[in-house]
Amino acid sequence: MAQPVHFKAVVDRVEQHDADVASFRLISEKRLPRFTPGQFIHLTLDEYDPSGFWPESRVFSVANAVADRRTLELTISRQGRYTRRILDEVRPGGTVWGKGPYGEFSIESRDECERAVLIAGGTGITPFCAFMDEALHARALPLKEVTLYYGARTPELLIYQALARRCAAELSGFRVELWAECGAGGDVRSGRLSVEQIVRETGGTSGAVYYLSGPMTMIRSFQRTLIQEFGAAPAQVVIDAWE
Repeated sequence: MAQPVHFKAVVDRVEQHDADVASFRLISEKRLPRFTPGQFIHLTLDEYDPSGFWPESRVFSVANAVADRRTLELTISRQGRYTRRILDEVRPGGTVWGKGPYGEFSIESRDECERAVLIAGGTGITPFCAFMDEALHARALPLKEVTLYYGARTPELLIYQALARRCAAELSGFRVELWAECGAGGDVRSGRLSVEQIVRETGGTSGAVYYLSGPMTMIRSFQRTLIQEFGAAPAQVVIDAWE
């Protein structure tokens, strides 16, 4: 695992998806360690003095494979005071500080399981984006079968659907199911993600590992249902949680 580092970064691009969700491209001023898909960074808007303490910050999953060792992509939703600051204050040309990488939310073959079911709610898609980005670079998946269930409030907030569709088109064994609570149409299904329906559509829990990322209430509810109602072993349910 790469040793985390502190780094200053220039804000290269800001893409506002709606009033409460935006994506940011950061360019680090120095070469970064190798990131593993699923890892996260601590992000702060305040200047960092190496002789002092790390400022107030929040953690965000990196949404790309950081192939050039400098570019990081983040998608952030308004959740509280600090994320409000980020969305309202960060502009192209500005600078921020980060430290990382951290975390071990990696998608890989586990024991006898060769199927991965990725379940993403809203901006919880970001760690899976890094996985998809790396898989496209490698032209291969680390498992025989990967199914992504990706849900958001509206089709417009399925921010990374183009990346998911590309993976489905180019990578053997990858499948994507898109869901929107409002305004669904075409191949975007209407409603909220349902763990019961996901288990049924993916052939049951035997031989599968479930990766959950999104609002903590969703993660905990799906984790409990998979284990208590569908008999999944705890090792078969991997959650993206920073607690």
